[in-house]
Amino acid sequence: MATKDKPNNKNLRALFSVICLCIIALGLIVYFSTQSTSNTQVNEATTVKQTQTTEVQKRVTIKETTTAETSAANEQTSSENTTAKVTTTEKATMQQNDTNVPYKSFYKYPCEETVIIGYSEELVKNDTMNDYRAHTAVDFKCEKGAKVVAINDGLVLSVKTDSLLGKVVEVDHGGKLVACYCGLDTINVAEGDYITIGQALGTLGSVPFEAEGDSHLHFETRLDGKPVNPLDVMGKSE
Repeated sequence: MATKDKPNNKNLRALFSVICLCIIALGLIVYFSTQSTSNTQVNEATTVKQTQTTEVQKRVTIKETTTAETSAANEQTSSENTTAKVTTTEKATMQQNDTNVPYKSFYKYPCEETVIIGYSEELVKNDTMNDYRAHTAVDFKCEKGAKVVAINDGLVLSVKTDSLLGKVVEVDHGGKLVACYCGLDTINVAEGDYITIGQALGTLGSVPFEAEGDSHLHFETRLDGKPVNPLDVMGKSE
């Protein structure tokens, strides 16, 4: 009876061995399958991350490029505007304020260039009045009836008649400079008129308090309310 059991035991051991080998093989198959899936997921996640990073880098590059191009365009426009402004703006000889009209950087003579009596803050003899007084003006030689013109662009402040100066046209030439054209006969402008350099203001008559002298235009200038030499203002000389 014991002899018969030995073959049966061998068969059981063999069957058990086969079952163990099958279990081990199945475990290996499951293990390697799991590792392959995990690696695939990791690779996919890495690829997505790299793609997102690339897209972000592209967006940043595009934004930086656009910003740089915009800045360059703005700088070019600003440079062009500055160049145009420098090109078209004339250099002024005197400072201009908000209440003055624009003026050019050069001045015309109001009539002839010859000076009969120059500017003086010292007392000088006045033959007509037979006294001594300051001559804060320049007397330009000019024949009666000759045209008197504006030394520069400006705004006519007043047109009046003075007992000593005769008919007077007062003009604001900008930069706090006011000129008085005295001793006119006919007048072509009115208060509030804007005039241009060289425009005729009228014709010459006479100056009552200087009637004994040669025919001339009595021309006064004030800068910020104070008398100044018209020749200095216009950059001229006697």
